[in-house]
Amino acid sequence: MFAYKKERLENAICFFAKEHKRRKKKDPTQTYIYKYLALFDFEMLVKTGRPALDLEYIAMAKGPVPIEIYEKRNSYETELFKFVPQEEKNTVIVVKTKGKRPNLEYFSESEITEMQRIVEIYINTSVDTNILSGASHEVIAPWEKAWKRRNNHKIEMIDAFPGISNKKDEDLSPQEENFLTYYGLKKGMEIESRRRSPVEQLS
Repeated sequence: MFAYKKERLENAICFFAKEHKRRKKKDPTQTYIYKYLALFDFEMLVKTGRPALDLEYIAMAKGPVPIEIYEKRNSYETELFKFVPQEEKNTVIVVKTKGKRPNLEYFSESEITEMQRIVEIYINTSVDTNILSGASHEVIAPWEKAWKRRNNHKIEMIDAFPGISNKKDEDLSPQEENFLTYYGLKKGMEIESRRRSPVEQLS
């Protein structure tokens, strides 16, 4: 759906992990990274009509959690970082960066500005995971709707645009128009993927 999706995700994680360590003097846990990514994705969604990273999220108690990363959190490693489970606390995973710097050329100027804004607001010694989770609840409106529907329910990005389904074309904002184009393409690809037979998928 997005060009360089894998590279964009990995470099975003590296960026936030390095900034977290630089400012807080310690590596972030996975919870911090989940929230930084979600804030980045949904803030860009509201501002442009398209999410920055095209991740899917589920609503958990501490806020949105990216499914793709959560499912491989115990062994997620790239050239830029590694998710490291802590032996003394099985549920705690620390994200350690490697020597390389994040390549921000994968991001637009407005995306970089948003990433830096998130750093300035949320990465400081006074913000712990509880405060950050609370902020994600407030800023990311679709989380609450998913949480109320059912615990751990998938977050629907369309919920970031209340009433969009009932609006006439002429009443749509530029962001809503962009989102409907993105949403239509994404749903179309999902439907096409489901209708392909196993034989076709292997060809």
